[in-house]
Amino acid sequence: MITAGGVAFSVVLILVLFGLYQGWNTQMTKFLGSVPADFWVGQKGSRDVSHSISILPNNLSTDFENIRGVREVNTFIGRQVSFKKDGREIRIFLVGLDPNGIIKPYKIEQGKSFPEEDEIIIDKTIAGKERIRIGDKIDINGYEVKVSGISSGGNLLIYSYAFTNIENAKKMIDFEDFVNYYLISADNPNKTKKDLEDIFANLEIMTKQNFLDNNAEIIKSTFLPIIGILLLIAFAIGIAVIGLTIYTATIEKSQEYGVLKAIGYSNGQLFGIALLQSFMAGVVGLIVGNILVVIIVRLASLFVSGFIYEAGVLEISITILIVFLMSILASIIPLKRLLAIDPARVFKA
Repeated sequence: MITAGGVAFSVVLILVLFGLYQGWNTQMTKFLGSVPADFWVGQKGSRDVSHSISILPNNLSTDFENIRGVREVNTFIGRQVSFKKDGREIRIFLVGLDPNGIIKPYKIEQGKSFPEEDEIIIDKTIAGKERIRIGDKIDINGYEVKVSGISSGGNLLIYSYAFTNIENAKKMIDFEDFVNYYLISADNPNKTKKDLEDIFANLEIMTKQNFLDNNAEIIKSTFLPIIGILLLIAFAIGIAVIGLTIYTATIEKSQEYGVLKAIGYSNGQLFGIALLQSFMAGVVGLIVGNILVVIIVRLASLFVSGFIYEAGVLEISITILIVFLMSILASIIPLKRLLAIDPARVFKA
């Protein structure tokens, strides 16, 4: 049990940090990445929705549509705002949704998928942390809206995306005559990009991937490297703990192996027993570790909005592979000592 417990601890350590790394690596662009546009066109010098400003007149759609190859033009309106709950200021990034547009929440967890007049969809991280339920009302810049839906995929650590009807958004952020970005879909993106850059040299023309990279840059350049180093340390500690616990458990049974050797067990059979013991400890540790990870992640997500965990088949498979490889290695390391056991000395003891 001690051996399996050591393996379980290592699995928890590796999977939690692995999941955090993957979660933050994908979370920043989940919502924006789900928007099916080839180009984001903003004010010159703008880069992303969080750390730069883009304000454009709302009458450029026709100019974009007249470019050969442009299939569809949509607009993006959004800004950071806040509302108060129990005396605390809660920040959100409010996005206006057009019923005929291409912008939608990443995933609806509960309630409506589109907010009607005077309604809002909020992210589940804020809903859970602040105990906001469907039907609750919040006040944003003097406009009261009812929570009609709860979405996921929009948690950005310091705030999260929220969605309201585009007419509501225009009133709440005083944006009647402006938009932040134009979203352009094209039949031939490579050719259209050149045409856009030639005709609209005074605007920032960004491909979808370029725009997503800009939005994730601050996380990938500052936060993720720290998590990456911690993950490497977790791998090293996990491998050491797995190897040492299984190695120690094997060596502690030297006398039992000596008895087996004395009654006729071959070296191959002794190694098979040691290997089987290691695998059993690994399997039990993996099962217990994964159960603990689920519990830890759920509890942490309730109290820490920035705890964004995402571990799929790849991450779990890598952890399983590490555990099994270390189980084999931990069985091989004491093999020479086991095979050199003198049965006579065992019985003398």
